[in-house]
Amino acid sequence: MVYFEHLYDVFDFGKFKDCELGETLMSSPSYVEWVIKNVDGTQCAFADSVIEEIQVIFPDFLKSKGLLELIKERQEEYYCDGPYWEDELEKENKYREYEETDTYERYAGSYAQDEMGYSDDEIDTIFDGDPSAYWNID
Repeated sequence: MVYFEHLYDVFDFGKFKDCELGETLMSSPSYVEWVIKNVDGTQCAFADSVIEEIQVIFPDFLKSKGLLELIKERQEEYYCDGPYWEDELEKENKYREYEETDTYERYAGSYAQDEMGYSDDEIDTIFDGDPSAYWNID
């Protein structure tokens, strides 16, 4: 999977593997055109930043043959179905693994916990660790 953010990013596949996007656009723009048309967005995608660079340095390249529209479609594939989405889900799952959960062990049997539903952490914070101080809440 290659995600181009700048012209100096390199291909990780094909006959121009390890070549920069900018160099490839100068030497073989037809190859980059082929990539845009044939490689789906989950395998190769272009960031808005590199699109702007291409428009400045190679202004006629994206104007021809609807390439800009295809790149935008590939971005949607990348963000909705591809590695970006998978990375975001993975980050979310990792966050959930480390999320703190309320405990109800230390003050089990106390009125503040059993009847009023305060967690151990809440009793520590609100009542300074004294579950019998529940009556003092404003």
